[in-house]
Amino acid sequence: MDPLRQAAAAAVEERGLLLWCSRALGAVCALTLAFIMLLTFVDVFMRYWFSRPITGSSELVMFAMAVLIFSVFPLVTWREQHIGVGILRGKLEGPALALQRFVVVLVSLAACCGMAAQLLRDGHQLEQEGQRTMVLELPLGALSSFMGAMSAVAALALLLVLVRLIRQAIEPGARRPA
Repeated sequence: MDPLRQAAAAAVEERGLLLWCSRALGAVCALTLAFIMLLTFVDVFMRYWFSRPITGSSELVMFAMAVLIFSVFPLVTWREQHIGVGILRGKLEGPALALQRFVVVLVSLAACCGMAAQLLRDGHQLEQEGQRTMVLELPLGALSSFMGAMSAVAALALLLVLVRLIRQAIEPGARRPA
């Protein structure tokens, strides 16, 4: 199944609260990307036309990039649109393929949980220490906590993917991803 069809199939499954959350995260991603583009445009314009770049623009872009990446993380995870290496593609079939996908999702779930826990601990420590960026003094603890929270949401998405895989294995004739 090509990526566009896979995304459309995943979007069909998004109903109720899941649909609302997907749209909210999508809006955060779109607004953050628009902010980065606008800030970069204005900064370059000010720099070359008036020799007055925006103070702290690189810090703002770095913060916004972290927000963008970690906001899209749960969406990409839920829709299973990660970049993958197909070393075993075409070599596994039936139960072996289902087992391989199950193991990959389990390992990914463990990694997301570990990453979320570490980022939340770091966020708490950075907040306790009052760590801030050099120029604009933006709070690093809040950013790390946000990244940890989004990693936890991605872990929740992986848990839902795991349930979906189990349901597909149990239900005869269930739609299986390509």
